Amino acid sequence: MLIKDPPAAITPRLWMLGTNEYPLFLFKGEREGTIFEGGVGAMGPLVLEQLRAMGIGRGFVKQVVITHAHPDHVMAVPILREAFPGVKVLASEAAARTLAAAKAIAFFRQVDDTLTESLARAGRITEAHRPAPLAQDRIAVDRLLREGDTVSVDEGALFRVLETPGHSECSLSFHEPGAGVLVISDATGYYLPDPDFWWPNYFTGYEAYMNSIRRLAALGAGVLCLSHNAAIAGAPAVRAYFDGALAATQQYHERIVSEAGAGRSAREIAGQLGSEVYARTQLLPLDFFQKNCGLLVKQSFRYAGLEPDEHGNVQRGGA
Repeated sequence: MLIKDPPAAITPRLWMLGTNEYPLFLFKGEREGTIFEGGVGAMGPLVLEQLRAMGIGRGFVKQVVITHAHPDHVMAVPILREAFPGVKVLASEAAARTLAAAKAIAFFRQVDDTLTESLARAGRITEAHRPAPLAQDRIAVDRLLREGDTVSVDEGALFRVLETPGHSECSLSFHEPGAGVLVISDATGYYLPDPDFWWPNYFTGYEAYMNSIRRLAALGAGVLCLSHNAAIAGAPAVRAYFDGALAATQQYHERIVSEAGAGRSAREIAGQLGSEVYARTQLLPLDFFQKNCGLLVKQSFRYAGLEPDEHGNVQRGGA
């Protein structure tokens, strides 16, 4: 079953907040709460508004967990830190390094401004949700997470930390086996449930990305929290989702390799793939999608042993 249109209860203790495009997830204990994901900047004021409507005060949220350091997953964090006194921000060491770099945050600001305008034009946010400029050129992290750590979310519930690279080197997923809840961020790419469409996002490695998906699928979760467009409830639906993600990613990779074999250059393939994704979601400019598809082409070439020549055409590598 798909869970959409936040605020929405996924389980009695787990809520989907924000918007469909950029959900954040609140694990709601008896005494305190933990938010997974950091969203775009506009999700900060919106989530605070949603929490007030739920009767949740400023002392309730004790932790904000960053899944990875991409701009659409961190820019609400400073707003949440300011709103919840004493809140701790958790992330991987690699993510923390990125978030401490002024150059990275400057780029993140630009992306966030573009996404804010897109959400406003689409009527997904109002002027009241427009974020204030960041006060610092960094996003501070209080606790570093790595494989095997746990995140306590009240009443003895523990989320186990899983390193799930492939989308990014800093990507983390979180599994709470007692409730069967799995938070995976972008480990399976960008999913649009209507129609049933995946944009694979193996920006830092095809093999690592596929291995991460297989590892997550093997956990047998009953609730799956995605970073875009939906959460999924029910073990059969979660299993079917992972099967679909694996098949879609393999097909995407094979298409890239096939088109290279037919004589298309890396730039041509990336341009076509980017145009197709842009046609489905226009939150960012066309060249954003084409550049990111260029990363996918690069990773598929690398995995297949293909190397572009000086004209951008490819030939089978010697290795």
